Amino acid sequence: MERQNRLLNVEFRHLRALVAVAEDLNFTRAAERLGTTQPSLSRSIASLEQAVGTLLVRRDRRSVALTPAGTRFVAYAQLALRALEEGVDAVAGPPLILRICFAGALAEITGPAVKTFESLHPGIQVDIRRYDDPMARLSEGRCNLAFLLGNPNIQALQTLTLTEEVRMVALPAGHRLAESSAVSLKELSHETLVMNVLAGTTSVNMWEDADRPSQIVRVRNIDEWMEAIALGRGIGITPASTARFYSHPQIAFRNLVDAPRVPVVLAWRTGDPHPNIPDFIAAVRLSLV
Repeated sequence: MERQNRLLNVEFRHLRALVAVAEDLNFTRAAERLGTTQPSLSRSIASLEQAVGTLLVRRDRRSVALTPAGTRFVAYAQLALRALEEGVDAVAGPPLILRICFAGALAEITGPAVKTFESLHPGIQVDIRRYDDPMARLSEGRCNLAFLLGNPNIQALQTLTLTEEVRMVALPAGHRLAESSAVSLKELSHETLVMNVLAGTTSVNMWEDADRPSQIVRVRNIDEWMEAIALGRGIGITPASTARFYSHPQIAFRNLVDAPRVPVVLAWRTGDPHPNIPDFIAAVRLSLV
């Protein structure tokens, strides 16, 4: 009963208030953007906090910040507001857009799938976006479906495994193994590993404890990953599609013979009401035949 009362007391105006404050971190600017007064905005935030039973925004004379609970909740608030916008558009606005996001290396799978869908459903507008971290954009509601390297294993997402990719090692030019046609994990023992911490598929758990990388260089996207390896700061492990899609004159990609394969999946949010998601999933299946 208590949970039900909390849900009944949360209104969309509360969610808009929290999102505006989270984006501006300033009550005055957020109030101006919403076309309301600062006291009214403060009351909306207070009402929301009372409804959910916890502090979401911490403020003093100098600063405004989300609490850990506020940071978690604002992502759901944004998702709810986007769902409301799509619902209104579905009945009163322009035709719905099916938004697809993908990791850059998966363009070779994404393109044929979108072409197949558009040939079967020519009246549906499809928006395609490449992101370094498409799973985050899917979770935020910025796209309806995402092509991902690696299965996220998140309860809020459903997935369809499309294929599996072998892994390759990316070596800086002049590396002792650059002339080898194939490399094993054992041969990479105690190397410095360049790791994409936002959207990478590599974990030190691939190595036995005694053979794990000596150091980790952490980067946040594929461009930083490539440049760090090219500069000789370490080696990288990546699915084969990365080697096919990207190249660098100072990087040599070699087969990695004993690393686990990486699943390539299509993912979508459980319960997403977009009517064309099942049609797109069916088109993806056809494009792989």
